[in-house]
Amino acid sequence: MAYCVKCGVELERNLTACPLCNTPVYYREEADEEYRPYPDRSQRIRPRHVNLVPSKAFVYLMTFIIVIPMFVCLMIDFKSNRTVTWSFYPVASLLLLWILMAYPALMKRYSFIKVITIDIYSVVLFLISLDIYSGGNLYWSVFPVASLLLVWVWFLLVYLFGKKNKYFMFIIAYISTGLYLYLIEQATKSVWFFELALPILSLILVFTLIALFLSRFKPFKGIGFPGLIFFALSLFCIGTEFIINRFVFEQFKMIWSYIVAGVCIPVSIFLLFVQSNEEFRVYLQKKFHL
Repeated sequence: MAYCVKCGVELERNLTACPLCNTPVYYREEADEEYRPYPDRSQRIRPRHVNLVPSKAFVYLMTFIIVIPMFVCLMIDFKSNRTVTWSFYPVASLLLLWILMAYPALMKRYSFIKVITIDIYSVVLFLISLDIYSGGNLYWSVFPVASLLLVWVWFLLVYLFGKKNKYFMFIIAYISTGLYLYLIEQATKSVWFFELALPILSLILVFTLIALFLSRFKPFKGIGFPGLIFFALSLFCIGTEFIINRFVFEQFKMIWSYIVAGVCIPVSIFLLFVQSNEEFRVYLQKKFHL
């Protein structure tokens, strides 16, 4: 049923003008069907991933561009010194650049973990070759090489166990990180691993496993999980300060950890309360349009 837009009188369906004020009748349904200023909205299809791998033609071009300065450096060095001296560094750097760029494009099938593996081990061999060529033995390259291998182990653990067994992933990451820190301690000929690094690393593992276990229960899901993280962070800071003060000052003094705990614990309690109280959670969602 239609009504006059001017006087409000009820109109019959077949009228074209109001019988009282002679105002033209406007039927919204018919107007919407006849006039559509914009086309129907269609869903935009986006690619699932962006291909960052260069084409083979680009690799061939960059190969010729890289080979030219390599050949020039070797030729100048050999002509001046009758052997390879300083040219080893630019040649090795250009060769590393070519490997990092060309490897994914020359493979028929590749994955993220394969690319990361080849990239990391290429850089490892590059650093070792520089160290041996410049000093005749391994000196400074031990530290970056160990760091890169540790990063590779982390990536490999996420790739293999990220969705299957997270507990095993964190335990192996704990062991590999501990071995890395122990290697750093032995390389620097200092004593801090068992009294400082290992206890802090163990705290991280314990709180991570506890948070991962409690996240399966309803009070710690959703917004309750950040509350659990804040609470674990406050306890971790207290434990870390205790370990550091015992190692440095041989006594325990709360200097900064209680400040972190004083901020994190109230936030944790609030988030856990919001998760457990559905009425209050719905109120906040309506109030802040979440």
